[in-house]
Parts: sequence; C-alpha cells; structure tokens
Amino acid sequence: MNEKDLMQNPFQTNAKFDMFKEESEFDRILKNLLIPARSGVYFSRYEIREIGKVFGVEVPVKERKEMLKDIFMYAKQMDKLKDLLDLLNDIIDSRIEQYNELAELYPRSKNIIEKWEKKASRVKDMINTMKKEIDIYPDVPPQM
Repeated sequence: MNEKDLMQNPFQTNAKFDMFKEESEFDRILKNLLIPARSGVYFSRYEIREIGKVFGVEVPVKERKEMLKDIFMYAKQMDKLKDLLDLLNDIIDSRIEQYNELAELYPRSKNIIEKWEKKASRVKDMINTMKKEIDIYPDVPPQM
C-alpha cells in the first residue's frame, strides 16, 4: 500500500483524533441551554433573534447555538451580560408557568410535566450561578 492511500484513510493517520476536539465550558453552557432534553426549554431561532433585538443586535439566522453565542459575545462586549441572563431567566420563568398551567389542566400528565419543570429550574439555577460568577470574576475574559 502506498503512502498516498494511507493518508486518505483517517484511521491510518492521526486525523482520527480531529473529531475529538476539546469543548470549552462556554460551549457546554450553550448546549445545556439549547438542548430541550437538558434544559426543559426550547429556544427557537425566532426567539433567539428577538432576544438579540432586545439588545440592539440583528442576529442572522443560522444554527441556534451560533446565534446565541453571538448574542452572549455581544452582551459581554457591551457589559450587558447580566441583563441577558436576566432575560433568559424571565423566559424560563414564563415556561415554568406554562408547565404549571398544563399540569393543572391535565392532571394525568403531571408526572411528565414535572420532569420538564425540574429541568427548567436546574437551568435557571445554572444561570443564577453564572450571574454570581460575573460579580466574582468581572475581568476574566470568557473562553469562547
């Protein structure tokens, strides 16, 4: 087998390790926010654009993670990160209220709805922790 054929096969080279890129803490936070199975809340592209408009940013439509990442970066640059986290908390609070209403309307579904409510509450706690860390570490640049 010649060397050119070996280079085309990623398992014959070190290229196979490119798929295991290190994920930053910020990427993990975005995943926790944007994966409904983890956060208990779904943020649509439209909602993310509306969040951007609140801060005066016209976010182009692309992958939701990239859209929210752009808004976080802008909020950090403009020293409005706490305001962004407060807005996300407000959105999550409204979803929790909706879950409570659904649990009252459909009592047989209460067990399922409570699981989603708990997930949303955990993400809200994560956001509150982030707000506290902003006060503790104000000058540390984010790892984005």
